[in-house]
Amino acid sequence: VGLLGTESRTMTSHGASLARVGARMASRTDPTAKPTRCVRRAAVPTRASRGDNAPSTSSSLPAPSRRALLAGLTATGLALSADAEPATAAELLSKRLERKDFSKPVFNASRPKAQTYPDWLEGEWMATADFAGYSFPSKTMNPKLLVKEPTIPGFQKLSLVYLPDVGSNQVRYPVRFARREPGGPVYEDRAFNLDAVVTGYLNQGVGPTMLKKVVDEVEYDPTKDPNRITVRLTSGASVNAERIELFTNARENETRDSDGTFFCAEAVRQVTLGYGREYGTARVINTDYQHVWTFTPVYDSETDDSSRVERVKVSLSTAGYAQPSDALRLSAAAPIGGAAPVPQLGAAGNAAFEPAVLYSHTITLERAS
Repeated sequence: VGLLGTESRTMTSHGASLARVGARMASRTDPTAKPTRCVRRAAVPTRASRGDNAPSTSSSLPAPSRRALLAGLTATGLALSADAEPATAAELLSKRLERKDFSKPVFNASRPKAQTYPDWLEGEWMATADFAGYSFPSKTMNPKLLVKEPTIPGFQKLSLVYLPDVGSNQVRYPVRFARREPGGPVYEDRAFNLDAVVTGYLNQGVGPTMLKKVVDEVEYDPTKDPNRITVRLTSGASVNAERIELFTNARENETRDSDGTFFCAEAVRQVTLGYGREYGTARVINTDYQHVWTFTPVYDSETDDSSRVERVKVSLSTAGYAQPSDALRLSAAAPIGGAAPVPQLGAAGNAAFEPAVLYSHTITLERAS
């Protein structure tokens, strides 16, 4: 897992310790936090949309070492699970999230529009992100093979660009949501936010005045193509990536009227290009994953004006998928008697659409402006 510590370390280097050590992440709460209240009203039907609408979890423990965290990947993680059956288009996103259904979306010819967000998210925020757990939910893929596979999202740094170092805690960075025109919908400022996220994760433990530049440019023009982003990293910022291409294949969102919680999901193909071992040959790794965010507005009990949201609790669930070309190998089962694993065609079909790994993160947004 591109989790903690070193830059380009795959699961292979940890094979010896997998048999000896297990790791389990648990939640904790911050005893110094102010009392908060979430607005709750009688439950009413939710509003949902898929694709065409303009585009879990607990607080973390202190970050363990990368070696200790990777060593526990064959042990049971948090109580996250997944349903391998594909989700139906009519089912609400919140319902699928509740039952931990992170099946890989089936892509179609339609191109999703840019994601839009609630009006109360408009403005600049300071985010604090924490790792809350992981699990291997697949019933068909062998965890011992998975941990050696570099194409599984999150197993190397920057293989999930919104979570460049998956197992990190207390990562702080600014985020921005803005309107492109007066009275228009609220959008995420993706160029600003991706720059800030990557900079924050790759500068952990560094004071504000000591931040090093790690992103040269984020190319994104939502008016031309809201589904493609290019992130160009500063030379030498990471041995894992020199350029990252993001392609969004599906989006959906939903608003829960009872408390204003906003759900949104995005399925992404990431192409990471880095330095190859041979001169003139780039290193290219494809990763497929899905992010599901929940944004819940939180009001401070000491605040007189409750109409303005000052804090937001965010849960981020990330499902990482195996590449279709690897599904047959990763789902091979060893027959009785200890013979070599035998590929299972039926299992390979399921493995292509079910999550190979699930990650859970909590993020707190504090209004900056």
